[in-house]
Amino acid sequence: MKVGKPKSKRVTVRLRHKIEKASAAKQRKARKDAKKNPEWRSKVKKDPGIPNLFPYKDKILQEIEQTRRLKEEENVRRRQEAKANRLGEGKAEDVMDEGLEDSDAEDLLDEDSGEDDTMEVDDTNPMATLLASAKVRAAQFDGKTAHDGNRMDADDSDGWGGFDEDDENSSFAIRRSESSRKAFDKVYKNVVDSADVVLYVLDARDPEGTRSKEVEQMVMAADGGAKRLIFILNKIDLIPPTTLKSWLLYLRRSFPTLPLRASKPASNAKIFDHKELTIKGTSETLFKALKTFAESRQLKRSVKVGIIGYPNVGKSSVINALSSRMGNRNAACPVGAEAGVTTSLREVKLDNKLKLLDSPGIVFPNAGDSKASKIEEQARLVLLNAIPPKEIDDPIPAVGLLLRRLSSSLELFAKLLDVYDLPPLHHVNGDTTTDFLVQVARKRGRLGKGGVPNLHSAAQAVITDWRDGRIQGWVDPPKLPIRAALSGPKGATSTTPGLVGDQKEIVKEWAAEFKLEGLWGDDATDTVDTMET
Repeated sequence: MKVGKPKSKRVTVRLRHKIEKASAAKQRKARKDAKKNPEWRSKVKKDPGIPNLFPYKDKILQEIEQTRRLKEEENVRRRQEAKANRLGEGKAEDVMDEGLEDSDAEDLLDEDSGEDDTMEVDDTNPMATLLASAKVRAAQFDGKTAHDGNRMDADDSDGWGGFDEDDENSSFAIRRSESSRKAFDKVYKNVVDSADVVLYVLDARDPEGTRSKEVEQMVMAADGGAKRLIFILNKIDLIPPTTLKSWLLYLRRSFPTLPLRASKPASNAKIFDHKELTIKGTSETLFKALKTFAESRQLKRSVKVGIIGYPNVGKSSVINALSSRMGNRNAACPVGAEAGVTTSLREVKLDNKLKLLDSPGIVFPNAGDSKASKIEEQARLVLLNAIPPKEIDDPIPAVGLLLRRLSSSLELFAKLLDVYDLPPLHHVNGDTTTDFLVQVARKRGRLGKGGVPNLHSAAQAVITDWRDGRIQGWVDPPKLPIRAALSGPKGATSTTPGLVGDQKEIVKEWAAEFKLEGLWGDDATDTVDTMET
């Protein structure tokens, strides 16, 4: 026999890698074949068990069998004990019912219902005492349950009422009432009570639609009229410069108003160039005004600025624009194109003298809302982007309202048709909404089975384009009478609680506190004079 040095089992790296690649390729092929195999196989790996060559296999199997047998015997013993206890209790109750007299039971009940709520155990007959105590406890529980039920009924009678269960729009009414009225009572009051300055953010496309006179009155009446209210006209890039100037002149008759571009527009949005009114310029203007007011107050604490407004008017974007002026590149508040992004009160600290309070969007109560039907009111809120897309039950009435508004201007209506490249619309029963949605569904491919146009999906697409600014449209400010424009608000005394004297003098005084004359680029005293011409 040849004896020598044993041969090494080491292989080259190249061969080892070749083997690893071949093994990986084989596993991949096995996985592909397993996917193609229609036979069902469990993903749980089967227990291989104990190998036959294991020397102590018999001993381990005996131990497993003994453990199983002891467990079964324990279960049988527990079931027998439970059955015996049930039978014993039943017999004891029968004996107690026969041997316990009514007078003794009454004495026991009186004993157990004493003021100290203690129970003395009778050594001669403990089961009787236990049974009487159980009956007393049951009677007390029944009485408490009945009391709670009456209290719940009383609470329901004083709670939210007035909704018809058979009304098909009741779900929307309840949902909107909970998200608007309750939020108005809680979040809005917290913001107004703790804020020194309230920024009321309005949508430039429809400022009056996102404005509430009741809110203005409550802000002015809070804290003895010490609050300051400023209108922030946001999304000014979606309206032309002439319309923006008219709205500024109109709103400044009531409160100081500043234009603002808080964020960049959506993709493919139709915007207008306002030259100096850029995102940076308008946000710096607002920031300087707030800093001027904070320094003029000379308070030891920070001046709190509350931001309120309808959903999706850009309240969080206003805070992010102001915080970016302090060098903060990250968004201080989450924002989104749809309503309902901000769900709770949020406080953002700009510096030692200025704090911002962001609140969820609230559909404020308005005196004119009760005149319109529920469908018309919902359509109005949809066009104001105040309802999240998931809560829009039927967007078709909102599209009809949009067409009626745009039809008042031939130029805007022609631009709407150009957005979707549509021919002139046909009137169906005096309405063009159906024909418009049918053509939009065909252009955008919103078709159902058999090529039937899906009007609901087409209406949602139109609402999305309107929200993102791809469809141009705005509301012109109300025209004031010539006599009112010439006289201005000077002669009229405001009846708003918290306002004293001339509204024009109040606006002028507040503009001086914030130094808004220079920031506007004009003089606040010339606001009414400009309107007169």
